[in-house]
Amino acid sequence: MFEGLLEGIGMEPAAKETEDSVLFQSFWDIPTSLKCPVVGLGISDEEGRRILKKCGRRIKALAPWEVHRDIMEEVGSGTAVARRVDAVLKRKFADALDKVKALPEKELLPLLKAAIANGEAAEALYCVAMRKNLAVDVLVSVVGEAHMMGHTTATDLLEARKKEVKSAGKVKELTESLDTERRERRRLGRELQAMADEVRELRQALSKQAEASVVAPEVRSEPKAASVDSDALRQERDKRKERERERDALVRESRKIEREKRKLKIRILELESENKALGDEVMSLAIGRPAPSFGSLPCEGRGCSTCPEMETCSRRILMVGGLSRMEPHYRRVAEAKGLGFEYHDGTMSGGRKCLEKQVSRCDMVVCPVTCNSHNACRSVKKLCSKHNKEIRFLPTSSISALTGVLLDMPA
Repeated sequence: MFEGLLEGIGMEPAAKETEDSVLFQSFWDIPTSLKCPVVGLGISDEEGRRILKKCGRRIKALAPWEVHRDIMEEVGSGTAVARRVDAVLKRKFADALDKVKALPEKELLPLLKAAIANGEAAEALYCVAMRKNLAVDVLVSVVGEAHMMGHTTATDLLEARKKEVKSAGKVKELTESLDTERRERRRLGRELQAMADEVRELRQALSKQAEASVVAPEVRSEPKAASVDSDALRQERDKRKERERERDALVRESRKIEREKRKLKIRILELESENKALGDEVMSLAIGRPAPSFGSLPCEGRGCSTCPEMETCSRRILMVGGLSRMEPHYRRVAEAKGLGFEYHDGTMSGGRKCLEKQVSRCDMVVCPVTCNSHNACRSVKKLCSKHNKEIRFLPTSSISALTGVLLDMPA
């Protein structure tokens, strides 16, 4: 009844365990049905590519599943690839192997179940699979747990994809809301400027009114002839009172406008704070984790284009085209992924020499087909072919389009 699960295994009676020594086998000798999950959990895509490269394989055009396939084709016996995989796993999980040496066989399955429940199944599955001479019932249970863990992982992955789609919709809504807030801020700025101009005009009128009120007493202080008509004096007093009322009205209006101006300044500060929060939330949703601040970027916050260690950076991406004002946000997305970033706005008036230098020192080039020149698109395509660089054309110049490309690029 165990032929399907234990295919290719030479079963022997379980060895009696002692407290002094528990023997482990080489990776290529473990049951065939456990090799795939152990490699999938224990060997990352980057480590698998490194192993294949050291064994003389071409890995540049391989997808992650192709890397996994090539490794699995070589671990049936003690090949160079299998020995390197064995060495990497033993080095990575050495501490875990030491901890489970003294465990009796009956405790291995509960250990694996507890590790799967805690999300730490990689080292537990490896330690159990490496034990020699496991009893048939224990080995079948281990294979069954590994098999069902794959189903659970696939279900969780599909649920995560659904959440990702919902998050993309939320990003779109937040982006639209951010654009609305920006338009509102610009409108309030125009209103504030108009009110400032009005206040300036009122102050000028108030200053002229004050000068006129100073001249009036001087005229009245001059000696008056006895024959001055009383009606003229009354009219003068009435004019003076009218001017005073106009001045008081201007003062009240000026104070009212000053209050409105202060309120608008406070509102603008609030909108700027809300815009920053919305921008951070959009960036967090786009890259799938909290966005790093500009002051917390690697290399002491310096941009990659000015970093003295730029030439020794392991992974670097060049973006040609897009919105120039969005360059800081493009950079934050790339550096949050752990990548170096360079930018070229797509202007070819300076020739291809500068662009060619940037292409030659980058690992991948992304080129939005919108917000870009046809000459830049053609030139970067030829340069990537010349220098054997990977190029990705983006349908838009949005942050989400750039993020989608970087998700498939190992850091």
